[in-house]
Amino acid sequence: MSELKAAILPDRGVLRVGGADAREFLQGLVTNNVDLVKPGEAIYAGLLTPQGKFLFDFFITSEDGGFILDCDGGRVGELQKRLTFYKLRANITLEDLSAERSVIAFWGGAQAAFPDPASTDPRLAALMYSDPRLAALVYSDPRLAALGHRAISSAPEAAIAAAGARSATPADYHRHRIALGVGDAAQDFEPDRSFPLEVNFDELHGVDFHKGCFVGQEVTSRTKRRGSVRKRLIPCRVQGDLPKPRTPVRASGREAGTVFSGDAETGRVLALLRLDLIEGAVLEAGEATLTPERPDWAAFSLAEESDEI
Repeated sequence: MSELKAAILPDRGVLRVGGADAREFLQGLVTNNVDLVKPGEAIYAGLLTPQGKFLFDFFITSEDGGFILDCDGGRVGELQKRLTFYKLRANITLEDLSAERSVIAFWGGAQAAFPDPASTDPRLAALMYSDPRLAALVYSDPRLAALGHRAISSAPEAAIAAAGARSATPADYHRHRIALGVGDAAQDFEPDRSFPLEVNFDELHGVDFHKGCFVGQEVTSRTKRRGSVRKRLIPCRVQGDLPKPRTPVRASGREAGTVFSGDAETGRVLALLRLDLIEGAVLEAGEATLTPERPDWAAFSLAEESDEI
């Protein structure tokens, strides 16, 4: 069995949603089907504006009758405030656990051999039955099998040691996800500006189009039904110096998108690009040239999907 790596992700937060109405409350708000959440299994989901624009993304897993949200740590307070806004008379509680629990990403090892998100590397499964401080929650990353697993623990260093994983850095983890072409909300999404399908929520199992109502559902469903996604977050190979985040991308002199996160070691960036401008064009970002590459997991085309508005 190959090497298992693990990185504590200090930029992640942990928010608990409890109370008798917790499941129904979340089900009416988020983009994915909360009924799919089970012990040891998580969903990837988002909370949108009523106009269908991205606000927050998170992983949802269950714990002791409530739900744990693995979310952007820099905006956990904003997420809690937004959920409170929707609370009304619902019997729910919201508790920020970020100061006492950490999020860990595990990847490598046997991870990529498990296409079924419910499968768990036995070294990680062992955490769930050891010292309770180490592991109450371990789950497969529901976006993509190759991303591995995640854990939420109050003793993260001990949990990594118990799993027999090699300690890595957050930069190592971000290099891994950029290589796979997967965005990170804190680095690649623009709250209240990006649409969820532009940042590949549909491709990474973040939207259930059959679950019923959620905030922003009408716009999101219409966009999917019409095939009218005009932009996509796309991994690109870089020739030249790695462009800084927020560098504009130009195609034949026209603005075609924006660079977001990147990794100098592998010479790759993620860029939000206009599909109607990139086919066959030379893409320039600063002094660098970009070559878009459709990820293996993606069904979308590197061409404009529709002329619908």
